[in-house]
Amino acid sequence: MPFSDNTFPQDIWAEILAFCPQQSLVVLARVSPFLRTQAHTLLLRTVGTKHSIDHNEDFLGIIYNLPVFYQVLTRDDIDWKRLIRVIRLDWLDEPVEEGGKDVLVGKKRPIADHLVFKIALLLSECTRLREFHLNLSSLANVTAMLKDDLPPITSLEFSLPHRYAWEDIYRAFELPVIKRLVMRNILSPDRPAFRFPVPIPDALHDKHDISNVQELYLLESGPLIQAMSPLFRWPKKLKKLDYSPVRSKCEPYWRGILRRTGDISDAVDAAIDVLAPLRLSLQVLKFDLGLGRHWILPFRTGELFQPFVNLSSLDVPVELLLHSRGLSQSRLCYPFYIGLPNSLRQLTLRFTILTSWHPRPSQLDLDADNCLASDPAHRLFDELSMIAMQKEEHFPGLRELTLLADGEKPFLVRCDHVVQSLTDLESSGIHVVQSDWCRRPEEMWI
Repeated sequence: MPFSDNTFPQDIWAEILAFCPQQSLVVLARVSPFLRTQAHTLLLRTVGTKHSIDHNEDFLGIIYNLPVFYQVLTRDDIDWKRLIRVIRLDWLDEPVEEGGKDVLVGKKRPIADHLVFKIALLLSECTRLREFHLNLSSLANVTAMLKDDLPPITSLEFSLPHRYAWEDIYRAFELPVIKRLVMRNILSPDRPAFRFPVPIPDALHDKHDISNVQELYLLESGPLIQAMSPLFRWPKKLKKLDYSPVRSKCEPYWRGILRRTGDISDAVDAAIDVLAPLRLSLQVLKFDLGLGRHWILPFRTGELFQPFVNLSSLDVPVELLLHSRGLSQSRLCYPFYIGLPNSLRQLTLRFTILTSWHPRPSQLDLDADNCLASDPAHRLFDELSMIAMQKEEHFPGLRELTLLADGEKPFLVRCDHVVQSLTDLESSGIHVVQSDWCRRPEEMWI
């Protein structure tokens, strides 16, 4: 039997509900009309599907059953249009019912596709909406939505098929409300042959500053080539770029260059030159060439990231800055930080399995001189100490250095010289964040 609304002060109930987990809110919503109203207000403030990709977001209202959620939105007794502020809808991969047909694109697709689209159109009527994230299963769903009334989404995420049209990608950039765009599988070659998609049409080469996208994520991508450069001229002011290629997709590209020229230096410069339109606007960059075993080959590049004058955060493999130090014993004639902009505030270095500083396990008490004699590449940490001593000259704004392992644990032994270098950085005001990026001296090499 429901309790009376007057058994407890309502203002205190409202404050208690604000700190309740979702399960408690659902239960309390059945107690009284007042608690039901308060619980619905909280549950519908932020909504998201249970398969959200970004697990850091805390959505109070989790959509476990799309048909039921759609029925809730079509009822008249809940004023959800004024409640919802943040939305995250993920295109769910559910089986197609027998004989089912997706009316959105005219062929069989998951039943959730059409439901999510209808829900998105309904939720677009929210008057207090701040963020609307939408994750789609493929570009086909995006283009289908563009043909109809588009919800005011601020974040769009989708995967590209092996064959796609650049015009469809351009239409996604052209949406005026999009601030965050995530594309997977761009420039991915067909298998078994290694073929790029068709070139960007000439008409799209002339498009400049037409997009409001500020954050661009190119995930599970192929290599950066000049054919892709017009894409980076479309945003008006792109502030963040995450280029994370898949090494298996880039392997044929780099192998072909090595077969023809025997050197990847020009190709590395060309990959970074593709980002030239972003040199003035970019503030955050995560960059990788998608190289695997070819890191062991030495190469020489130009200015690298120095022309990105407003870059405050950079995340790169250490081999790129060291010009493929890896297993090679060659060494550049200038410090690694020459290729970095002075505006950096955060620097993240990722060490791969190929990063090897000693031909055999070292001892913990190995002094600096013996350490350098064993492998000249260890001078990287000497140069980090140099940054600490001359911080105001090289990177006056640098506040944080992060050392990460990229994949398997690298063949890098943490000797006393490394410890001293990182201590110098901390003393200069540069906070060092470390993960499992090196081996202990007693660990055996595999």
